Amino acid sequence: MEKVCNVLDVPEGKMKGFTVGSKYILIANIDGNFYAVSAVCPHRGGYLPVGTLKKNILSCPVHGAEYDVTTGKLIKDVSIEVKLATRSGAHDLSSYKILIKENSIYIRD
Repeated sequence: MEKVCNVLDVPEGKMKGFTVGSKYILIANIDGNFYAVSAVCPHRGGYLPVGTLKKNILSCPVHGAEYDVTTGKLIKDVSIEVKLATRSGAHDLSSYKILIKENSIYIRD
């Protein structure tokens, strides 16, 4: 179990990126519930915390892939033009289980 941040670091409706060991973690606060996913888009390495978050849908700032931050599941892949140009598409994000203890957020692998 590794500490990521304090609960006050991520206000409701917001997301923030953290480095935990060798992992880049995105913590999102959706309606007072916290979720942790990889902070790096698997398509081309876009840094997801600088993307947009609308409710639980996270959009990558590079090519627009969309993910559900509550599960890490891919909701919308990159466009066919981007797939042809980059020779790849996106896929689900790694997600992490969270434990909140004494106002601190921890992740478990």
